[in-house]
Amino acid sequence: MFADLRMRHWLFLVVGCALGLGIGLVITWVVWPVQYYDTDPVDLRGEHKDDYVVMIAAAYSQHGDLGLAELRLDQLGFDDTKQVVVRLFQRYGEAGYGEEARSLARLAYDVGVQDVALLPYLATPTPTREIIVSPTVTPTVEATIAPTPTQPPPEPTDTPTETPPEPTPTATQPPPTETPTPLAGVDFQLVEQTDLGCSSDWDGDYILVYVKGEHDKGLAGVQIMVAGPEGEDTFFTGLKPEVDPGFADFQVTAPGTYTVQVLNGMSQIAEELAFVDACPVESPHHSWRVIFRRVSE
Repeated sequence: MFADLRMRHWLFLVVGCALGLGIGLVITWVVWPVQYYDTDPVDLRGEHKDDYVVMIAAAYSQHGDLGLAELRLDQLGFDDTKQVVVRLFQRYGEAGYGEEARSLARLAYDVGVQDVALLPYLATPTPTREIIVSPTVTPTVEATIAPTPTQPPPEPTDTPTETPPEPTPTATQPPPTETPTPLAGVDFQLVEQTDLGCSSDWDGDYILVYVKGEHDKGLAGVQIMVAGPEGEDTFFTGLKPEVDPGFADFQVTAPGTYTVQVLNGMSQIAEELAFVDACPVESPHHSWRVIFRRVSE
């Protein structure tokens, strides 16, 4: 008899606890759910913190108050704030969000990030100032090309038919010999301009640019200008260090002829880079390789 009473007491206790827990959960989740107000930035979830950093960068691009931007970043409690800003810059840049990438690049640079990948986004407002160099560069290229046509050897026509073959090789030489070794007043020499033809190795038509220094070491952070049917565009070497520190590529989107030159000083110009003839289906993409070398002082 006492055992039955004890079992009933335990049964009532378990049932009462279950009912109380159920009623409590219903009140907490349905009737009076918890609501957060004025949550501190450090308590935000990871994806919300990323959105907050993007908003901080956008605000900083408008008001320019670096102290306020740094204070807001510190409130998020990141272990490495610079790394977070660079990560978001890379993500938005790869996704094609140019405005957000520009504001994040400016913020990253001003908080002390030294990365060559930021340069194109920081230099976009100033291409016109650099392009003024191009009119002064053109005469130097023409002056360097002038010596090649003036070939005195073919002039002596005293010899009957043996001299004509000699001009023909020199007439086919201009592409490789447009950049003679001694050049005065030129900072960057054009040492190669090669039509690589059609291939299936690329995902589009490209101009592949290499800028080298002493001992053929690639130079990063060099500004390049391409001019073509759609106008002029500038970009920088060093964004693909896995290829070469001095490498940069430009995707051609319109048929026509293009020119390439270096904007960091006086440069020769790679001209007549033609993207006119259609490539076959099995090798649909056309490319050129252009190499500049900095002239040592």
